[in-house]
Amino acid sequence: MSSRRTLRIAVAGIAAAALFSLAAISAPALAANSNSASSSAQSVKAAPGKKAEVTIYLTRHGETWLNTTHRMQGWSDSPLTESGELDARHLGAGLAEAGVKFKSAYSADMVRHYETISLALDELKYKGEPVRDKGLREVAFGKFEGETQSATFAAVTPYLTGDDMDAFLNAIVTANEGSGLTAETVDQLTARAMASLNTIAAAQAKQGGGNVLVVSSGITIVAVLDALGADTSSLTEGIDNAAVSELSYKNGAWTVVTMNDSSYVEAGAN
Repeated sequence: MSSRRTLRIAVAGIAAAALFSLAAISAPALAANSNSASSSAQSVKAAPGKKAEVTIYLTRHGETWLNTTHRMQGWSDSPLTESGELDARHLGAGLAEAGVKFKSAYSADMVRHYETISLALDELKYKGEPVRDKGLREVAFGKFEGETQSATFAAVTPYLTGDDMDAFLNAIVTANEGSGLTAETVDQLTARAMASLNTIAAAQAKQGGGNVLVVSSGITIVAVLDALGADTSSLTEGIDNAAVSELSYKNGAWTVVTMNDSSYVEAGAN
């Protein structure tokens, strides 16, 4: 699939913020509301499974301490803020109010992901423990983990060969050469995240299908949406904390149903 991945960088004062959007040129158009995708959304072949339909509620973690200080947060970790904890609880309450019930639950393996899913599942009266999956992590930034966004962008600017996401993450990788630390390209990120989602969905399909709650991170979620053919050009500020993107998996194929939907959090707060 031929695609264009656009990186937008906004600067406010001395702080720089990265606003990532991975836009697939050949992908089908989404509805005007960024929370919903066209029913004709492109399906992407995945790992084979039984015919039962699986719905993945792919959700970003709640706000963290590092989010509030505008630092790079990939494989580094930080607990949720009080606001982040509240959003996680509101997410669960909103899903419960909508009558959504989950057959299984997974999160990336870090504190921020596990706290988010645990607080949400408490509100849902979910019985069982969510499974931690390293493949659902955020992209790795190597030596820039925990660094301020402004300092990171200044450091990698000499290595940039374009203004898209591939170019930015490639520059991160180049700047990390010799550090002995892991930094990832978009392709590497997408490959591991989709491998985890394919495994999760195929396993649930074999159990008769149903809903699965999955908590990951912002850039990872946008990369997944892009890989599945969604038009992510409306996501100029990335994925909101605790927002849900609904993915359908059936007969070994994926369809994007909604993106960046904060309605569950909003409903749970009322």
